[in-house]
Amino acid sequence: MDRPSVRELECFVAVAEELHFSKAAKRLHMSQPPLSRQIQSLERKLGVQLLKRKTRSVELTSPGRNFLNDAREALHHLDRAMITVQRMQQGETERLRLGFIGYLLAPDLVEVLRAFRKSRPQCQVELIDMEPGDQLNDIREGKLDGGFFGIGPAEPLWDLKLFTWKTVPLVIVLPEEHRLAQKHCKLTLASLKDENWVMISRNRAAPFRGLVDELCMAAGFMPRIVQESDSVQAVLAMVAAGTGIAIASETLTQMLDRGLAYRSLASRNAVLRRNFVWRNEVNSEALRVFNSVLRRYRGETTMAGERVA
Repeated sequence: MDRPSVRELECFVAVAEELHFSKAAKRLHMSQPPLSRQIQSLERKLGVQLLKRKTRSVELTSPGRNFLNDAREALHHLDRAMITVQRMQQGETERLRLGFIGYLLAPDLVEVLRAFRKSRPQCQVELIDMEPGDQLNDIREGKLDGGFFGIGPAEPLWDLKLFTWKTVPLVIVLPEEHRLAQKHCKLTLASLKDENWVMISRNRAAPFRGLVDELCMAAGFMPRIVQESDSVQAVLAMVAAGTGIAIASETLTQMLDRGLAYRSLASRNAVLRRNFVWRNEVNSEALRVFNSVLRRYRGETTMAGERVA
C-alpha cells in the first residue's frame, strides 16, 4: 500500500484549514509549487480529489472534508507518540489513558491525579474528554485504560469493573435575586414544581437527565424546561441571568458563584454517584495503583465527612 507521507498530511491539513495555497505555504515555511506537488501526490495515492482549486481560493470536496478529520487525528496520534517516547527517555516509562466527561471535572479529581502522580511519578497520565458511550467502546477496545462517569452505564458491564469513588449531593441553582435564595434551608423538589428550569441537554448528559426525571417524578411533577445547553457553564450563566433554575452537582458550585445561589435538597436520593470503569482482564500495575489512590481518597473523604457530622 502506497501510504501518504506525514508531510503530505501536514500540507493537506494546512491547505484545508487556510483554504488558500499561498497562506498554507507561508504557514509551513515553504514555497507554493512544492506544496501543490505534495497535495497532488496525496490525491494520487488516495485516488480521490480532496480540493477544488479556484482562482483565489480553495474548497474542500466531500471526501476532502471527511479525510480532514482523519488526517488531523493521524497527526495528533503521531505527536502523542513522539511526546510519549520522549517522556520515556526522561524516565516516564508508563502511560495511563483515562476518559472523563468535561462538565464533571472538579478539584477533587485533580487531587486524585496529583496523589497518583506522587505515587507513580514515572507514569504519564493522559485525560481525554469523551462521551460515556465512546468511553465504554474505547475501554473495551483497549484504547483507554479507564474512564470516569457521572452515573454508571445502564448496560450490563459483564466485561468491565465499576467502582463508585465519590457520592456528591445535588443542589438547586437559583438566581441570587430569587425568592428562595433568601432562605438558608434545604429545599424539596415538590416546592419547585412551578418553576422554570434550565437543563444540560439530554444529548450531552442522558444518564444525568434520567436521574433528574426520576427524582422529579417521585416528587409528583416533571420540570418545565425553558432552555437547554450542551455546556454546564452556559446553564449556570442562564440561571444567573434569570432564565430559570437548575439542578447540578455540588462540585459545580465552585465554577461560578456571581449572580447565583446554591441550596441543598432535602431528598436523600438527590445524589450523583461518580464512578470509575475499567476492563476486567487488564493486568496493569499503573491501573492498580490508580485504583488504590481512588479508594484511599474515598476513605479519607468519608472519614472527614463522619467527623463533620
